[in-house]
Amino acid sequence: MKMENKKGLFIAFEGIDGSGKTTQIKKFVHYLFDKSKHNHIVFTRNPYKDINIRAILREDDDAFSQADKLADLFISDRKIHSEEVVKPSIEKGQHVVTDRFKLSTISYQGAQGIDAKTLIDRHEGISIPDATFVIDVPAKIAGERMKNDEAERKEHKFEKDLDFLESVRQNLLKSPELLPNEKIFIIDGTKPINEIFGEVKNIFEREFSEVL
Repeated sequence: MKMENKKGLFIAFEGIDGSGKTTQIKKFVHYLFDKSKHNHIVFTRNPYKDINIRAILREDDDAFSQADKLADLFISDRKIHSEEVVKPSIEKGQHVVTDRFKLSTISYQGAQGIDAKTLIDRHEGISIPDATFVIDVPAKIAGERMKNDEAERKEHKFEKDLDFLESVRQNLLKSPELLPNEKIFIIDGTKPINEIFGEVKNIFEREFSEVL
């Protein structure tokens, strides 16, 4: 099969705020780019376009408020992201790597009180990642990391409530059971950075050796 006829992969990274997922995503993108001259990478994130989402997260202090509105905004934004970025890119043979995707809404808005199955059903028709890596750390550790970075970041309402973040974390840990037909890998994010990435890389190469 010619290289240009191969579809790209769609890889998502998830984790609570302060999990270290962004560091791992950047390492993964560099790794994938260096792996082959044929690898073309599209690096993206959620939310994709809707600026109203970030405004709500910054201006509202109650972690449990506006769950339905946020779910609607995130899912609508994700549909656009899927149609405008993910599907066209993978059809061209480009690999798409995203910082957050549907597990974020299932886990965060699930922690706000919306039924997980309802949130899953509302994602029907949206791109499904070929693999999702969940960088897992306890909320307490994530909170300590965010405090160390507070000069560089503007805290939003979910980050302010560690009990809420721990509920989100538990939802992420349940995601392989909620979505048994998807490839979801839970990675211990408390280990050294390079050790975490080594695990991500080993899983990726094991699962997609025929693509690489």
